[in-house]
Amino acid sequence: MSGLIGLSGAEWQDLCIQVLRVHHGTDLIVVPDKGGDHGLEAYTLTGHLFQCYSPQEPLATQKRYEKQREKTTEDVGKFITNSAKLKRLFGGHVKINRWIILCPYIDSKDLAAHCSSQTARIRTACLEYADPNLHVICQTMEDYEFSYKRVVNGFLSRMHLPPLGQPDYSTVDSTQVSTMRDKLAKVPVLASEESRNNYIRRMLSYYLSGQDFRAYIKDHYTEIHAMLESQLDDLEQRLVMEFILDEDVRAAGHLKKVVEETEKRVRSCAPDSSLSDSRTLAYGQVADWLMRCPLDFYEEAAS
Repeated sequence: MSGLIGLSGAEWQDLCIQVLRVHHGTDLIVVPDKGGDHGLEAYTLTGHLFQCYSPQEPLATQKRYEKQREKTTEDVGKFITNSAKLKRLFGGHVKINRWIILCPYIDSKDLAAHCSSQTARIRTACLEYADPNLHVICQTMEDYEFSYKRVVNGFLSRMHLPPLGQPDYSTVDSTQVSTMRDKLAKVPVLASEESRNNYIRRMLSYYLSGQDFRAYIKDHYTEIHAMLESQLDDLEQRLVMEFILDEDVRAAGHLKKVVEETEKRVRSCAPDSSLSDSRTLAYGQVADWLMRCPLDFYEEAAS
């Protein structure tokens, strides 16, 4: 789910709260920002405390870790020093047994090691509202995958993509169109110039419409956009590393296989979208791959 990288702090916090509500139900207590900085976003009646943190990207692995480490250290400090506020908040009937920092992406094992040191720090403080066996841990949305998908699918039921205007073919780089033309010439069914030109025109229409749809989704449905980009990025890696090795598949079959897999990925991110909209997104992505390097075909020997 690395596609979640880049969400603003407010966007990430909002997504986390929605997912945690689905996961924990009425056991989740959200702590509003107003009324003082308690150093947490929410907690559960079963003793899980959540701090949601999304650093400003892009960041290298080490810099991301340093920011996550500093945030963990800072807010664990608030958990210890804000004892009067937290005693009132937890009311004497909740003991925290998991202090969780929830991040879009964790790519350094050092954060888990740092959380272990913060576990010792809290236990040493002997806080009334902390379980003696409390653990500080780091998590991502992968730990809440089912609930995350439910939240995203809830957005999908309300997702309405705008009507499409006439495509402006002049905005497409002519060299990229030539690249597509050369690749499609390897597909026997598109051997004639007329059939190939018609196919290219349709693919360019899908490409331009798909770009418009994805820009709209990015602006209006952040979570869906993140999931969609992550799935398509992953599929592109498969094109580069796996599909290229499948030399027993002829060009037409290769193209069909890629189109079907792309549609499948789009439908997994947007199961309630219309068939025509998901097809536009999928074909638009395939057109992009045809104009760039990821998708190509072997020359087929004459029979």
